[in-house]
Amino acid sequence: MNDNSIKRAIRDRRKELGHTQAWMAEQLGIEERTYKLVESYGGTRLLYGRMEEIANLLHVPLSELIEDEEDKSSLLKDERNAFESMLADLRLEIARLRDEAEKLHREVDRLNGCIDDKDFVIRHLRAQLARAEAAAEKEN
Repeated sequence: MNDNSIKRAIRDRRKELGHTQAWMAEQLGIEERTYKLVESYGGTRLLYGRMEEIANLLHVPLSELIEDEEDKSSLLKDERNAFESMLADLRLEIARLRDEAEKLHREVDRLNGCIDDKDFVIRHLRAQLARAEAAAEKEN
């Protein structure tokens, strides 16, 4: 993808609107030096999501910043690959969380068993104590 043509279009539109790089950086929630890389020819590669934000700030459709159809296709392919990678990571995280939930369920079941055992022991000891007190009263 020819990032340079996109970067040039961003720079030209920003200047046309009278915005500074500092203003753009502030609106995007990034450092000014980071934004300068957005517009520099050898700088950072632009991702689709970031380009959408920039296009919105510049009040133009993203398609106006990306003129070459091959660039649009390449950008969408990159974005799809990033999305699929993120989706795979999320699926792995869901599986990990399911395993963790199952372990927690087993621990809760074990603890409930301990509580049931404790309650049984308490009832048994109370019954023994009551019998012992009754026997002691009979002897008196």
